[in-house]
Amino acid sequence: MKVIASWSMIYPHLSLHAPEGVRLVAPTKNIAYYISSHGYGHYARSIPVLNELVSDFNVHVKSEIPQGFFTKRLKGDFKYWSQSVDTGCMHSTSLTVDSEETFRNFKEFQNHSLIEAEKMWLKENQIALVLSDVASMPMKAAHDLGIPSILIGNFTWHDIYTHLTGAEEHKHLLQVLEEEYRCADMHILPQCHLPPLQIKKSMEVGFLAQKGQDIRKKLEQYLGISFAGKTLVFIYLGEHGTRSVLWESLSQHEDCLFFTRDPIKQSVLGLHILDNQFDFPDLIASVDVVCTKGGYSTLSSAFASQKPVITCERNDFYEFEAIREYLLKTQTGVIIADEDFYHGNWHGAIKTALSLTVKDKVPLNGEIEILKIVHQMLS
Repeated sequence: MKVIASWSMIYPHLSLHAPEGVRLVAPTKNIAYYISSHGYGHYARSIPVLNELVSDFNVHVKSEIPQGFFTKRLKGDFKYWSQSVDTGCMHSTSLTVDSEETFRNFKEFQNHSLIEAEKMWLKENQIALVLSDVASMPMKAAHDLGIPSILIGNFTWHDIYTHLTGAEEHKHLLQVLEEEYRCADMHILPQCHLPPLQIKKSMEVGFLAQKGQDIRKKLEQYLGISFAGKTLVFIYLGEHGTRSVLWESLSQHEDCLFFTRDPIKQSVLGLHILDNQFDFPDLIASVDVVCTKGGYSTLSSAFASQKPVITCERNDFYEFEAIREYLLKTQTGVIIADEDFYHGNWHGAIKTALSLTVKDKVPLNGEIEILKIVHQMLS
């Protein structure tokens, strides 16, 4: 049987059915997926969504996250474009936002807006749908061209910026940001989200999570020790967060073994610092408890592997309001006071976390729901 891309593409002026022996195949549609490079959380939760999309569409990824990160994780072909798509927050530590520097960067980004150039790119690449986690600029560019767009995020930068110190002085910038977000045709809200902006449509979906494999035996062989009778704890605080914790305190937890890929300089009994041959999702799937600064992607990977979490208060992060409420409502994690967290007084929290159950408490597989939404929008 002969196959052609589209009968109407060859004879656009005729309204004809396919001739006998010819099967019509609709051309694969082009999708642009924009990903914030503010940390790696937006990238991490975009991977399961992208892996659903690359099988059915021509996917263009736009981000400053290095291409190799996507090449390693994606199970299909995609096109990569290195580009700054938003500014996120500037930090003095992993738990503290520098409001003044954040607004300065945001203002500079808005002043050098590339929306017109983006519109040209969208047209040149015949983009049929725009998705963004969680940049606002692509929503505006798509809207101006009449291209449908989907915002993916449990928060927006508008949510965060409006609660920073000095926000009152930047009302115009915040208004522009809100208007760009409102250009989206749909806001997809992964679990654990803030109240959404009044975008045309919104839909809640399950967690977006990279799911890992249990590699306990591999870790035992690699480290040359037995894990028998020990509670395994995975730690992820990020580069800045490691400077705030009294790591020597962990040696007091003799019934625990701690694992991390954070760049901790100290040598502490019972703390094992691993390199990138071990993937984050696999390490999370291999322990009993996850101790984290409360970022979305770490929480979602923990829940996907049915692991309870321990975190600290993050008073400078408005996003944490939703995380706190979710952990308390579902009883899937423990929140430690900052002082105890920084001093490594985790023993009571670990004991409490071990008594919690995660299985069947949280919706997962949000990426499958997103794939269905995309097909519906493009049908």
